[in-house]
Amino acid sequence: MDDLIEQAEPRVIASLLIAVVLLAATAQVLYLLWPQIKEFRQLSQSHQLLNQAAQSNLGLEQQLKTTQAEIDNLSHQLHGDMAGLPDNQMESYIIGRLQKISWQTDVELASVIPGQGKRVQLFQETLFDVTIHGQYFNFFKWLQMINNDLGYIVVKKFDIRPQGGRGKSEPELAITLTLVSYRMADHEL
Repeated sequence: MDDLIEQAEPRVIASLLIAVVLLAATAQVLYLLWPQIKEFRQLSQSHQLLNQAAQSNLGLEQQLKTTQAEIDNLSHQLHGDMAGLPDNQMESYIIGRLQKISWQTDVELASVIPGQGKRVQLFQETLFDVTIHGQYFNFFKWLQMINNDLGYIVVKKFDIRPQGGRGKSEPELAITLTLVSYRMADHEL
């Protein structure tokens, strides 16, 4: 082997030495340094994602408040103010609201007779036979306010009759209707 080295030209030996050094440097970079670079890049990306999440988290509380307000609004549209009432207070609440709405719309609430309806799938009906007296447009406003205040109330039956004074441009009407409120029934099978 010594003879081979002595016979070789100095340029070849220098080239071999340079090739060995480059090969050793490449092996060190590939096996020692490159995995560290990859790990550093992954940690850097994770750090950026966490920073973005922390910055966007500042608006998360506002988004939660907005979403809760939307849920409350939809619940009010569905149940009105009756959403949290126990069953034993619901009838008196509805009768009180009917009276208040009647006063606000200039309609006379003649009678309210609560009754128990049938069970419809998962819901229990509560019936209210209501008799009111008033003019047509006041009755229309009364129905709108019932919808806004009490939520999902269904008019199951109604009867509208003029009440005296046929010569008037807006005669008084006697209106009899059955309002139905639906609540989730107890799960008794």
